[in-house]
Amino acid sequence: MSILVSLGPLLAALILGFSLHIKSLSNTSIDGALKWLTFAMLGMIGYEIGGLENLQVKLYQAGYIAIVISGLLLLFNVVFLTLSGRFLNKPSAAQVEVGKIDIPFSWSTFSDSIQTVAWVLIGALIGYLTEGAFHQVGAVVTWMLYLLLFLIGQQLHRANYKLRSLFLNVQGLIICFVTVISTLLAGLVGAWFLELPLFHGMAVVSGFGWYSLSGIILSDLGYPLLGTTAFLLDIGREVFALMAIPLLSKINSHVSVGYSGATAMDFTLPMLGKFHGAAIIPTSIASGFVMSMLVPIFMPLFISLA
Repeated sequence: MSILVSLGPLLAALILGFSLHIKSLSNTSIDGALKWLTFAMLGMIGYEIGGLENLQVKLYQAGYIAIVISGLLLLFNVVFLTLSGRFLNKPSAAQVEVGKIDIPFSWSTFSDSIQTVAWVLIGALIGYLTEGAFHQVGAVVTWMLYLLLFLIGQQLHRANYKLRSLFLNVQGLIICFVTVISTLLAGLVGAWFLELPLFHGMAVVSGFGWYSLSGIILSDLGYPLLGTTAFLLDIGREVFALMAIPLLSKINSHVSVGYSGATAMDFTLPMLGKFHGAAIIPTSIASGFVMSMLVPIFMPLFISLA
């Protein structure tokens, strides 16, 4: 029953948003609302973190856990995806051509990540200075999370993704499956090594790089330390993936697409296209899309099982 209580409303909000077409909402308004709603929620999560007792100790714990699990994630993902790329990949000629897409390196490339961190830090500072005096943050964040998932559903609906074609992209599904399995194994090993509950280890790695949602979900479920850890883990994964794709692409496309996680459908997509050619784009979108859909399912599921 606890699984349904935590997971049900999240999935309902996402499905409802995907099912409805609200003409009064434009793509621009949805994108803007998502951006500022995410920033506001992360600021509130930061506020909760700043108001924690023994803040320095808990931040040290979150950072240490994130560093250990990040290393395990890199190891497990690269090993498993190297094997799947070697034995299960059937690349077309276009996938191995270099220079199909140019990626501009500018402020806009990293601005969202930088702004995200800034909002969390500002919220944490306010929470620290006020000693967490506002006690209704959790309830507010919960309802904002439902709205966030509803708007994400609307965004996916308007993006006109052909779900059937995404779920029929064999290479995308293989990459997604191998990435998910190796990621969860890394979470299990990390939890065992760090002496954490095993399901907590699986929950904290289930963001698959979607830092703007993973930390919010775990914090909203009553685990601010795990939420902070997931945020650090996923934002580190996104930034490192962007920098490491030139190297990872030399192994095979499974490694570079898979390690990019959920960000393969947006943030790291231009870089993947640059080093693997335009033919990798449908595969990247399929893999990233399915992983993104698993985030609001896996995180509350594993927390409930714990």
